[in-house]
Order: sequence, then structure tokens, then C-alpha cells
Amino acid sequence: MEKVIRFIKSESFIFVTLVFVLFGQTVHTTYLFETVRVADLGFNIGEIRIEAVNWFHAIVFAIAIEAAILMSILHGKSLASNIYAIASFATNLLYYAPWNDEIPQIVSTTLISAMLSGSIWFFSDLFAEKVRENSDELDLSLFSELTSEEMQKSNFKTTFPDNR
Repeated sequence: MEKVIRFIKSESFIFVTLVFVLFGQTVHTTYLFETVRVADLGFNIGEIRIEAVNWFHAIVFAIAIEAAILMSILHGKSLASNIYAIASFATNLLYYAPWNDEIPQIVSTTLISAMLSGSIWFFSDLFAEKVRENSDELDLSLFSELTSEEMQKSNFKTTFPDNR
């Protein structure tokens, strides 16, 4: 059980969870990009209209946005990820468009929108914190190795060959 808890607290598990949350957001961003696009990349083959290019373009755009935010998180840019979390809340509200619904539906879609964007914010901060912790631990272990090595050199230099 201890191993399971250690894994759940690990940087790897937090990262995987963050990727899942960002994947969920990708669907919303794709849909919104497709609905507001100006250029129609679709084409006709005979009487059949092919819209796949439009959706492919929207998916690539959404993945690029999610990848950019993931990169900013990996590089410790928490302000960018927090701004993105706020923007994702707006994106989610636009995706669900609750303003025409009944009050219970408005509440539930607003709650879902807040939960998804809040998860992005929370997991981004948590992952950045874990990366810093692991980086600090790595720095300390490197420092102790260097210190140990320097001590050995120092001891070697101060030891006289005739055992004085």
C-alpha cells in the first residue's frame, strides 16, 4: 500500500493526471475553434462535402495550445499556466453555453467548467512544485557528491607521505 501511495504522490502520476485533464480541455478547444473559424478548408468531391480538413485544423490548433501550456508548466512558468486555467474556464463556459438553459443546468455546467479549469490550475502548480522539489533534491545530491569528492582531494593533499 505504501508503494501505491508513494506513486500517487509522485511527479509521474501528477504529470499523467495533468495530461488527462489537458486532453479533456482539448476537446472543448477543438470544438470552439471549429465553430469560430473564418477560413473554410473544406472541399467538394462531386456532390460530397469533405469537412475533415477543418476538423483536423481545429484539432492541431487545440493540441498546439495544450502542448504550449504543458511546456510552460514543465519550464516552471506557473503564471502562464494559471492564466490559461482562467481562459479554459471561459472556453468551457462557451463550449457548454449554459445561458439558455434552466437554472440546474446552468449550475452544473458552470461547476463542471470550474472543476476542469481548477484541475488544470491545481495540477499545474502541484507538478511545478514536484519538479522543483526533485530538482532541489538532485542539486543537493550533486552538491554532496562534489563536497565528498572535494574532501577526498583535500585529505589527499594534506596527507604527508611519511605519515607525519
